[in-house]
Amino acid sequence: MKYQVQYRAPSPPPAGVTRTPEEIEAEMKKVEAQYEKLALVSIDLSEDVMWSEPPVICQWQESRKLWTSNYVNDYKFNEDKLTVQFRTGVLWPIGIAVLRYGNLPYQGWDIRPDSKSKGVIINVTGACVTVTFLCVGNSVKLKWIANATTPALKEHFDKPYSVKKMVQIMREAACDFFPDFDGHNHVEGSCPKEWVSERHNYHAMAFLSRAYNFQWSRWNAAAGSRNIIMQFREAVDKKREAKFHLLRVTPQRATVLKCIELTPEFNMDAMTGFPFYPDLFTLNMSYGSVDARRTTFNMKFRLVETVFDLLQELKLCSYS
Repeated sequence: MKYQVQYRAPSPPPAGVTRTPEEIEAEMKKVEAQYEKLALVSIDLSEDVMWSEPPVICQWQESRKLWTSNYVNDYKFNEDKLTVQFRTGVLWPIGIAVLRYGNLPYQGWDIRPDSKSKGVIINVTGACVTVTFLCVGNSVKLKWIANATTPALKEHFDKPYSVKKMVQIMREAACDFFPDFDGHNHVEGSCPKEWVSERHNYHAMAFLSRAYNFQWSRWNAAAGSRNIIMQFREAVDKKREAKFHLLRVTPQRATVLKCIELTPEFNMDAMTGFPFYPDLFTLNMSYGSVDARRTTFNMKFRLVETVFDLLQELKLCSYS
């Protein structure tokens, strides 16, 4: 039996146009009469997926070889019961889509040594949820997800995975914190940096991740593609907490700035008399304390590469 009914609900009236209650009721009855001709579909959504936003319902149109929502009407999403309901005029295969980069750009991030292990904690706050990773040796663990709408990914908490496997698991659960290289074209508010410089800086951050606490800076987004701005401080002395400084990294050098995160106006002037350092790693070799340098030299290469691989996937400097 062939079944195909195409119907589009009427658009709301233009701004400033008023209608009488009788006109509104007549139009509602007309719409309801048309809806009666359409098939009513209800779907229970899986709790293995993180539904941060209402999913998009689409149907496969074989003749055109594409997904379309032209026949979907009266869409309703119940976030508490995790159900979607809609009416359709065709009995085609149904697809459920979610916005891949819904958590971007990042609202903040933090990298620091883990005091309970010989690992590194990476905390990333997205637009919808906050994710905490723990890098230990050659594996990464998912420690916690705040503001999650479903219990998705709970079964993976505290389990060691490779970075590649962690990316796959989180993407399958629609919790994607790993933008592709063209992701900035799809994310409003992103700040793509020069990749060679950004990648090199991630390697330096990975080497120093057991000696320093790195944090995002609100000045980074407007700094341009050749400037990476972030906060950093030494984290080797557990008894005395150091103050954050602003770090500027360019393709040519790394400098500590005069201004701080809370300065009303941002400027890129380096601290008076600050020497030349070609990158963050060499800056630590002279500017860092003895304890910070010792901690860096004692870093295990497996942990360095794990932190580096995860930072490359997260691309924190280009999306915060």
